[in-house]
Amino acid sequence: MSKLSNKKDINFLTLLCAAVYFVSYVSRINLGAVLVEVVNSGFADKKTAALALTVCSVTYGAGQLVSGYLGDKFKPQNIIFTGFFITAAMNVSVGAFSRGAELVLLWAVNGFAQALMWPPLVKILSSRLDDEAYKKAVVKVSWGSSMGTIAVYLLAPVIIKLFTVKLVFIISGALAVIMAFIWKTVCEKHEPFSAVSVVNNTNKTTEKGSDVPVARFNGFVVTLLLSVMLAIVLQGALRDGVTNWTPSYISDMFKLDSSVSILTGVILPVFSILSFSVTSFINRKLIKNEIVCAGAVFGIGAVSAALLVLLGDKSVVLSLLLLALLVGCMHGVNLILVCMVPAHFSRFGKVSFISGLINSSTYIGAAISTYGIAVFTDEFGWTKTIILWSAVAFAGALICIGLSKKWNKFKIAE
Repeated sequence: MSKLSNKKDINFLTLLCAAVYFVSYVSRINLGAVLVEVVNSGFADKKTAALALTVCSVTYGAGQLVSGYLGDKFKPQNIIFTGFFITAAMNVSVGAFSRGAELVLLWAVNGFAQALMWPPLVKILSSRLDDEAYKKAVVKVSWGSSMGTIAVYLLAPVIIKLFTVKLVFIISGALAVIMAFIWKTVCEKHEPFSAVSVVNNTNKTTEKGSDVPVARFNGFVVTLLLSVMLAIVLQGALRDGVTNWTPSYISDMFKLDSSVSILTGVILPVFSILSFSVTSFINRKLIKNEIVCAGAVFGIGAVSAALLVLLGDKSVVLSLLLLALLVGCMHGVNLILVCMVPAHFSRFGKVSFISGLINSSTYIGAAISTYGIAVFTDEFGWTKTIILWSAVAFAGALICIGLSKKWNKFKIAE
């Protein structure tokens, strides 16, 4: 399939995918955003709510593998449409019918539904855009996640104050239904959005419309991929774990009302938008090595967490700035390792699968940290928890720097 060359078409596709990612995030991170109120209102206790977030991360991560496989075999736009309807049903069910114990099951299904979004989006973007346009577009699409997070953290406290925390989920479900119909309508008018990989009778993967077999995996590629996935696990542990528990940290440290604590979470995605742009610029113009760039950003995150240990109890503003810098760095790492890296596997004919595989690693880390932080803080307190965060970020930096030469060799073979 030919690449889009018209700037208007490229911008339209980018905007549409960003809108998809926006609504996807609203209907997935809403539970983490209102975690403090869910616990304080008695809707669910701390460990039940944390377990719901954990199983969501597990099913989301596992679902990435399924979604990635399907995205290379079937129309990606149909997979996304299905995901929206399932996530809408789960959100509305939480808001209208569920009790605390049911929350875990419903949010587990929601995690799988949400997994049907990202790999097909990457497939669509990589199929229709050239390398430079893809790198720019994926940054803007990633903004959708930050804007969705901002929307939730701004509006959720208002909804909680005026109504009830359950209305947050009902509104999220309604948005998912609306986006599903917008997506379906636009896709029907602008078919097809992506190429679909097929397998020929020689059992060698080819891209649709081509008889040329693409590259095959070998031990070097598998080892490199597994190492990258390990770094992504650490990134996911910090990005989602810190994001989910920041309101609780602020509430515990500074004794703020739960709605105010939730509102403080707005600063995290604001920093993430800035981080996307800065990291993308550094990667494209300065370092020009995705893995080295990710290692440098990991290092900045490690320093910000260390400073939080030393200075975090001095003021709310300083704590939020350091937390925002840490989370922003992890979003930058996510942009490089989860968004940029899969496109380099196009020669294998499995961009969607690699995207799903890599992204699933994020949520292995998220699943471990979201529940683990609840247990760890109860046992050891916030100071030791933040020291652990710094150590995890430092480990991520070491892994990435250690992979830099292998990554250069991998790219030379493209």
